[in-house]
Amino acid sequence: MLSLLRVFTSRLGGFFGRRKADLEFDEEMRIHLHLLTEQGIRRGMSREEARAAARRQFGNIPLLQQSRREMRSIVSIDNLVRDLRFAARQLRRSPSLTSVAVISLALGIGANTAIFTIAKKVLFDSLPVKNPQDLRLLTWVSGHQQPVPPVWGDLGATEEGGLRSTAFSYPVLEELRKKTEVFADLIAFKPISLTVTVDGNPELIDGEMVSGNAFSRLGVEPLLGRPLMPADDAAPGKGPVAVISAGYWAERFGRSSSVVGKTISVNGVPVTVVGVSPARFTGLQMGYGTQIFVPLTMQPLLVPREQLTESGSTSLLNNPQSWWVLILARLRPDVPEARAQAALDLVLRQKAMADLPRARGMDQFHLRLEPGDRGLDNLKSGFAKSLYVLFSLAGLVLLLACVNLANLLLARAAARQREMSTRLALGAQRIHILRQVLTESLLLSTMGGVAGLVLGYLGRNVIPRLLASPSQPAMTVVDFDWPVLAFTAGLSLATGVLFGIVPAWQATRSDGNAALNDAHHATAGHRGMWFGKALVVFQIGLSTILLIGAGLFVRTLANLNHTPLGFRADHILLFRLNPPRTRYSDARMMAFYQQLEEKLASLPGVRSVSMSNIAIIGDGHSGSTFHVSGRPVETEAVRVQTNHVGANFFQTMGIPLLQGRGFDLHDTAASPRVAVVNRALARQFFPNENPIGKTFEADAEDVNAPVEIVGIAADTRYADLRSDTPPTFYLPYSQALVLGRMVIEIHTQAEPASILSQVRSVVASMDRDLPLIDVRTMTEQIKATMSGERIFAQLTSGFGLLALVLACIGIYGIMAYTVARRTGEIGIRMALGAEAGQVLRMVLREASWMALAGVALGLGSALWLARFLGAMLYGLKPSDPPTLAGAAVLLLLIALLAAFGPARRASRVDPVHALRHQ
Repeated sequence: MLSLLRVFTSRLGGFFGRRKADLEFDEEMRIHLHLLTEQGIRRGMSREEARAAARRQFGNIPLLQQSRREMRSIVSIDNLVRDLRFAARQLRRSPSLTSVAVISLALGIGANTAIFTIAKKVLFDSLPVKNPQDLRLLTWVSGHQQPVPPVWGDLGATEEGGLRSTAFSYPVLEELRKKTEVFADLIAFKPISLTVTVDGNPELIDGEMVSGNAFSRLGVEPLLGRPLMPADDAAPGKGPVAVISAGYWAERFGRSSSVVGKTISVNGVPVTVVGVSPARFTGLQMGYGTQIFVPLTMQPLLVPREQLTESGSTSLLNNPQSWWVLILARLRPDVPEARAQAALDLVLRQKAMADLPRARGMDQFHLRLEPGDRGLDNLKSGFAKSLYVLFSLAGLVLLLACVNLANLLLARAAARQREMSTRLALGAQRIHILRQVLTESLLLSTMGGVAGLVLGYLGRNVIPRLLASPSQPAMTVVDFDWPVLAFTAGLSLATGVLFGIVPAWQATRSDGNAALNDAHHATAGHRGMWFGKALVVFQIGLSTILLIGAGLFVRTLANLNHTPLGFRADHILLFRLNPPRTRYSDARMMAFYQQLEEKLASLPGVRSVSMSNIAIIGDGHSGSTFHVSGRPVETEAVRVQTNHVGANFFQTMGIPLLQGRGFDLHDTAASPRVAVVNRALARQFFPNENPIGKTFEADAEDVNAPVEIVGIAADTRYADLRSDTPPTFYLPYSQALVLGRMVIEIHTQAEPASILSQVRSVVASMDRDLPLIDVRTMTEQIKATMSGERIFAQLTSGFGLLALVLACIGIYGIMAYTVARRTGEIGIRMALGAEAGQVLRMVLREASWMALAGVALGLGSALWLARFLGAMLYGLKPSDPPTLAGAAVLLLLIALLAAFGPARRASRVDPVHALRHQ
């Protein structure tokens, strides 16, 4: 063992200081040759004869030098260094090829790296907490009937057609906490937006109300100060403290250590900052940045909610009718998950039945444990499908770049055939040539990978921002870490092997005797080029797929842009206000909104002002049941959309009233309840009768009496541009029992931005601690809802353009090489009477059949793949004929234009010169 170690150490040392050792060995051989030569002269030989005899006796000097290097160094490292030096020299001799290769690979690898960085966050990353794999998110499921009162939080559908939610009541949480034999920890939290005022500057930020044990049980240590503690959460209002995030600390407080102990205003309540969370911990919502953490029991003070109960309490902590808390459980290692789920399910059902004796569907009401390593995970549903499509497109671009480079390197290998044959004739082994050519390919892919890594790093946050929308904010933290570097390195290695293996194999197939004979090339024609042409066909097929994808997404965006809205979109300024409940009762909030309408309407340049609970397009939706009074009760409740609006809403938004009237100042809380319905609702519920004067009931939280229909409005798009107009009824906000956030709509004479400063002044004059939220124009709001379609159109168009460029390079390269190889054949044809036009058509015909075959291959593949994109398209089918035909015609034209240069060169071949060259 020691001897092997000494040999290895000696050889490793021989790798360094090699130049000096080579010089010493050369000097030693020179002395030996000189002594042998002198010995021959003394025997009577001439100096030339003595030198020749000495060389014969001494042996093959290059072979001795090589053997000595192998004895004194590690052969593999030595060979690698030599191959890399030779490959670098070869690439320097072909700067055009090197530039094309590196740029193509950088674009392909960079796109894949950027998308993988996001995909890792969306699909694989866990919360940066202690043992996240042990966490479970508590979820309840039911049948199609909702067994609990309206939920403040997530409520969705299951695959079986039932309902699913992660929201629980606080009394249920307290009951579950008693079941300590099946779990180690229960951590409760609630994401919420909070108005925070620091040094007189109000702003709306993302926050989380968390239980006092959250930081300690998750193993999150603060950067500064202390975390929230169980004592802060022991009783309602006992802990007016907060922990802020590292990002908010840097942005708002300049990383000052004096932030600990500072008092800030949160929804009008004085709160003391006690700590700063670590930079990697951004809350319990995966991918989104929580900026402030407050104790869960601060809810009655920070976000009081009137529950319309007999007590009139604004606290959710003792109200079994309010389901709003999210719960993470850390299971005990000695308790099987099935047993823990069964035990917690029993507690949930017993408590829910006791608290909600009149609830329906309790027989299908159960608790489930879902993976909680990602906390509340809305990333997958929001981004996963888009990322899969982008990953596929980026993969096709990288494959296209690899095929293009394989074709170029294949032609280059054929051009170096004489060099390879000479090396084989001089004794080089085929495995050494294979290794050398592969080294060149891997060096190219490494250079492209490094450039792609830089592009991926620079573009890691671009796609999330482009994919974000008002209802789906962008991810705040995208990690560029070791897994990303490993992915890029592996991708670079794979691409180097992928586009280098065929040229390397081709290089080792040279026949030394044939390749060194010039006559071998005289009529080579297209022999040996079938594989290169097959690669071009495959390349055109990939380009066709990318072009069709680009066409489908561009046409989808165009169709959305031309979708009839049903309302006015120009010269509309939007912003949202959310007066905190701590300072605004319902009566005060009503007076505030009505006074604000009057003041804004009096501003110069304002045509009209209104408000709505939900802005049209891109601001979510609000649902309610709808039952026409006097009709039999439906077996299954029918749900429609609803919106609380101002008296001038239809005028401000330019929505025509088709029948009846709108709202006016006489519609107050003391007057009979009224509503305006849209045409879609009138058609569905009153197909053969006039709905004006009819009444209906609804389960909206502030509708407690029958509502009379007083008007019919035209249909408009509601939540987005893709969905058909849903049945909708509008209620005047002046009759609302419970008020909250409102969106203010201002119709201006000039550009909306021109009055923004005056609007801010009006709001500040009424409440300087009330920030304007999401200030934008209606046009910007609509564009934001199409951000996903826009980014797909832009990226696929870029991918399609790159595909066209690479296809051009591929066709031009293969045709130019074919013409060069067939120069002798073309010269013979022209010497026998062929005209230039015939030669031109011959070359173009060869390019045409390759293009036709590639387009046919691409069309078939695109038709099969496009069916997976059906849900992402709008206004067209995946087999859209204009898109398919346009992509096919464009590629055929590009192929002919790329082949025209080599074809024209072939038609101008001088027969005499061509034959003399052969």
